[in-house]
Amino acid sequence: MPVAAMRILALLVLVVAVAHAPGPAVGAQGRTQTTRLTALEAAVVREINRVRTARHLEPLRAAPSLRTAALSHSKAMLELGFFSHDSADGTSFSERIERYYTSRGWRSWSVGETLLASSGRQTAAATVVSSWLGSPPHREIVLSRSFRDVGIGALYTRAAPHEFGDTETIAVTADFGLRTGR
Repeated sequence: MPVAAMRILALLVLVVAVAHAPGPAVGAQGRTQTTRLTALEAAVVREINRVRTARHLEPLRAAPSLRTAALSHSKAMLELGFFSHDSADGTSFSERIERYYTSRGWRSWSVGETLLASSGRQTAAATVVSSWLGSPPHREIVLSRSFRDVGIGALYTRAAPHEFGDTETIAVTADFGLRTGR
């Protein structure tokens, strides 16, 4: 085979290899692929309740509707590359949570939220909770006597965009709630 033909063949092989090489964690619709960290979610609930019971507070119950709200928010933050209690479209956290943990039919309804974004592939539940306890407004939420329910959404991605700088990131959202008087 002539040298020029071998170069063209090598170039074609290189182009095909590059086209099929794994790139950033982006899905078919251009969204960042996330992985749910269920073990971390469960460990964060346990750690919150360990901290609460050590302070003679009632443990929180895991609420599937709050977990769904928290997962949805962590996913949105990682896919869209923002870090805020408000949604990317400006919706407040309480309005967003109410879509899942409804106030309809309840005499009283209250919610709170804590967030954490951590660079890297993993983080410990104790680290997550201690960072919230180190922030006075978040500490107040975690240790509130008012809340009875909690839902944790913990997700990881290899390349979170925008505010996260296309880096490996874990987002943890904790949504807290109370509903009484049905």
